[in-house]
Amino acid sequence: MTPAVISLIILAVCIVLFITRVIPNAVTACLGCLLFALTGVCTFEKAFSGFSNSTLLLMFGMMVVGIAMMDTGVARIIGRYVSKVSGGNERFFILLAGLASIILSTFLSNTAVISIFLPIISSVVQSNQKMNRKNLTLPVTMGAMFGGVCTLVGSTPQLTADGILYETTGIHLGMFDFLLPGLVVCGVYLLYVLTIGHRIGCHVWGEEVIADDSVTDSAPATQEETDAPVNKIRIAIMLSIFAFTVVMFIGGWISTAMTAVIAAILCISTKCTSWKTVVKKMDWSVVFILAGCLGIAAGLTSGGAGELMSEVLSYVLNPDINPIIIFAIFVFATMLISNFITNSTAVVIVLPIALACCSSMSLNPVTFTLGVVYAANLTFSTPLANAQTAMTLVAGYKFSDYIRYTWLLDILVYLAIVISVPLFFPL
Repeated sequence: MTPAVISLIILAVCIVLFITRVIPNAVTACLGCLLFALTGVCTFEKAFSGFSNSTLLLMFGMMVVGIAMMDTGVARIIGRYVSKVSGGNERFFILLAGLASIILSTFLSNTAVISIFLPIISSVVQSNQKMNRKNLTLPVTMGAMFGGVCTLVGSTPQLTADGILYETTGIHLGMFDFLLPGLVVCGVYLLYVLTIGHRIGCHVWGEEVIADDSVTDSAPATQEETDAPVNKIRIAIMLSIFAFTVVMFIGGWISTAMTAVIAAILCISTKCTSWKTVVKKMDWSVVFILAGCLGIAAGLTSGGAGELMSEVLSYVLNPDINPIIIFAIFVFATMLISNFITNSTAVVIVLPIALACCSSMSLNPVTFTLGVVYAANLTFSTPLANAQTAMTLVAGYKFSDYIRYTWLLDILVYLAIVISVPLFFPL
């Protein structure tokens, strides 16, 4: 049995385990790396190379920054300001909170941003009987997912894709390569949730006001009331660190991974957060999943699975097919898969095949990478699509509510991706 076939068998096993969740996804990702090493498809060092990948350090550093933003109260202050100025108008709240979540999630973990807004929505609904929690929760939290696709560090799938792209082609994505198509899909999202989406939501789950008792105190109060001077100093320091990070990302004087690590060290050394807090609040499963997925991608490349899949695709796909059709097929496949498994896993499954296709047909790998990432991130038809969407179940949505509310948005987003990405990054 050739290494390529063994690689595909290992990938299939990992996909089944990812979907069924017989064991935790972090364990599955590491198991995949181990199987590549044990079967001799690649060396142990290559199989576990994801644990030393700069992409992992980039994600880890920004997660520390996100924890510090929450600990100091900076992120919470931004969110609460939005809720204060919106009054009792649901659409105005969705607009302001949606914009805030988009902006915050461009550099912070979208999971962290959603965690900030869920208790804010809860408190707003309790204080204003005109506001319906179901009308607010899903539309606002989706903003974090849309904002998360505007930068390289906005969410994990970008980092996973960047690692796979580099392992396959030697190309790294830039911090703001995602920005222009990201702004297009963000515009589609805002138009939808503020117009027809709001009406669809009212029809799907009704316009009655739903009492909210489930999440009232899930977010810790800030220290402003008990330690105002210290809190103000910490907020000023945190804002300075965040501004420094953004400037360094934009300037590109050092690598994004080095910038993220420096920012994380500054957050801890200036006591904007503590190492004990980081250890406690860090989503370690995400760290291991990302490292494992990068290792799986390296194993697939070393085993020649990409070349084998490329041959199959070359046989199935007519070379004379318009490249935009091939691109549209991969985007559709990714969106479909992402509704049932995590978005990072969908990237691991689809992107190596897409890059193999690019290699055999002389297409732009960056275009396909961006398309797969957008498609993996921006599907919401089931709460299985990603952990961020699953978090909205606290609002009381039924499983069927998601597809009934988002099916039209999925179509609009799909069209926006297929049109806008090749526009900015020619095939």
